[in-house]
Amino acid sequence: MPSQANVQQVEMIRERLQGADVVLLTDFKGLSVAEVNELRQLLRDAGVQYKVCKNRLVKVVAQELGIEGLDDHLVGPTALATSDDPASCSKILKEFADEHEHLKIKGGLLGNTVIDAEGVDALVNMPSKEQLIAQAVSGIKAPLSGLVSVLHRGSPLAGLVNVLNGTVRQLTTALQAVADQKKGAESA
Repeated sequence: MPSQANVQQVEMIRERLQGADVVLLTDFKGLSVAEVNELRQLLRDAGVQYKVCKNRLVKVVAQELGIEGLDDHLVGPTALATSDDPASCSKILKEFADEHEHLKIKGGLLGNTVIDAEGVDALVNMPSKEQLIAQAVSGIKAPLSGLVSVLHRGSPLAGLVNVLNGTVRQLTTALQAVADQKKGAESA
């Protein structure tokens, strides 16, 4: 029968694997307490959760969720870094690993796809979530701003509407004149 602590950790791992866009696995063996605290603070400032987990329990959750290929990365001490921003999370871990030889990035999950350490390196070059949102907003904003500008200055469509309106007015005037003529002819 599993202990209550293991049951709680399995639930926590399940929530993190399901709720994050990226889960990166690290080996922290050899880092001092001060270095681990520094890493945790860097990750916390970026909105990344970092938690040491038992490999056996991560395997159980991965199996429950149908994630295959993660077992190869679950060797030795493992900490999970979970985030909604793959670029920021991977950049922080990569920079920290470059400065501290004892931190190793084992691999991770992007969605439900298992990636190796080289895949994590590829995430470093990806734009951050904020940059992607800014690019999308500017892509939407540019055509709308142009349309508003054209409409504000008076577009060719406005001229066409005026011409059509004038033509209708002329037709109405001509029809009224014909009606007046017929009325005058009938009166005489």
